[in-house]
Amino acid sequence: MTNKLLTYTAATLIAAAGGVSAQQGVTEDSVKIGMHADLSGPLAIWGVPASNAVRMRFDQANAAGGVHGRQIEFIVEDTKYEVPMAARVTNKLVQREEIFAMLMGTGTSQSQAAMKILDPKGIPNLFPLTGAASMTEPFNKLHFSQFASYRDGVIASLGHFAEQGVKKICVQSVANDYGEEMNEGVSLAVENENLELVYKGAHKVTEVDFAGVATAIKNTDCELLVMGTTIKDTITLYATLRQLGWDKPMVGSMVPYTPIVAGAGDSKLTDGLYLASSVLAVDFDSGNEAVQKFAADYETAYGEPATLQAQMGWVAAGLTVKGLKNAGPDLTTGSLIEGIEQISEYNDIFGGPSLSFGPDKHAGGDAFVLLQNQGGEWVVVENDLEY
Repeated sequence: MTNKLLTYTAATLIAAAGGVSAQQGVTEDSVKIGMHADLSGPLAIWGVPASNAVRMRFDQANAAGGVHGRQIEFIVEDTKYEVPMAARVTNKLVQREEIFAMLMGTGTSQSQAAMKILDPKGIPNLFPLTGAASMTEPFNKLHFSQFASYRDGVIASLGHFAEQGVKKICVQSVANDYGEEMNEGVSLAVENENLELVYKGAHKVTEVDFAGVATAIKNTDCELLVMGTTIKDTITLYATLRQLGWDKPMVGSMVPYTPIVAGAGDSKLTDGLYLASSVLAVDFDSGNEAVQKFAADYETAYGEPATLQAQMGWVAAGLTVKGLKNAGPDLTTGSLIEGIEQISEYNDIFGGPSLSFGPDKHAGGDAFVLLQNQGGEWVVVENDLEY
């Protein structure tokens, strides 16, 4: 009886030290990685290409023999950008599929819901497809991000415009966690730059009519609008304000950083829109040989051109492969965390800003660029924005 108790206690302590779920999803010849993604909802333009590129990068690693002899099994579930669905599919990935780690979960609120399930199980949440500060704040050993936050992007962009004399600010955001983070950035920037917030509005992600909102903004003495918007609402709100004759600058996050937004109405609907982004889209046609191969392979595999979101997926998967290699053949949750923390000045094939992690630094991005839609193309107007 005593020997059985000692054996049980020792096993329990070992499991606790490495995380109860440290061995879940890991065998001698495979490791399971899951992803909750919007594949059919309002942010499918993000979730589909990102998940495609992750799969393509893992297929490349598997074709080369895997990582320490393990093939990466990649399982994607559709959330339709709905928080309850994100929780449901995360439970499925954890309980039924028994994933070892979650990668590139799409959306702020969706990832927050997923982490409430992942954290108690000791399952890492790696490089979610959101720039929310809440992905790595407060600090948690299980959480990693490849981006600098939406909040800090607002602070950086408003600092830029404050230097140009802007004083009075408006903000219109989606009524969810992403929108709230954009609002938080505005509040901090208003305090830091001695600005005045003269209007604050919120809308549902499904909102299609912005006539009332646009009229309310136009009737203020606002000198700049911060847009905590996604895709369709960015296009509609921006176009509505311009149609009303409002000619002040408008700036958003990297969420609308897509060709669809830039080219809406042959660019006439969104021409002049500013975005603050911690990643920079590469020119797939004139990039280096590795970039051109990526673009060609992506289009061959999926029948459509690669996008920035595909670029993000490739980088996230590359970071994961690097972390798995650094973890060594004895793969546990703890060794994976240490493996990612060893990544320093990671340079992807796209020539983007280098990413670095450490025991106390789980957000890899450190810088922003300010972009503007000029004739249907996103053009860099300011590099290395400070915040």
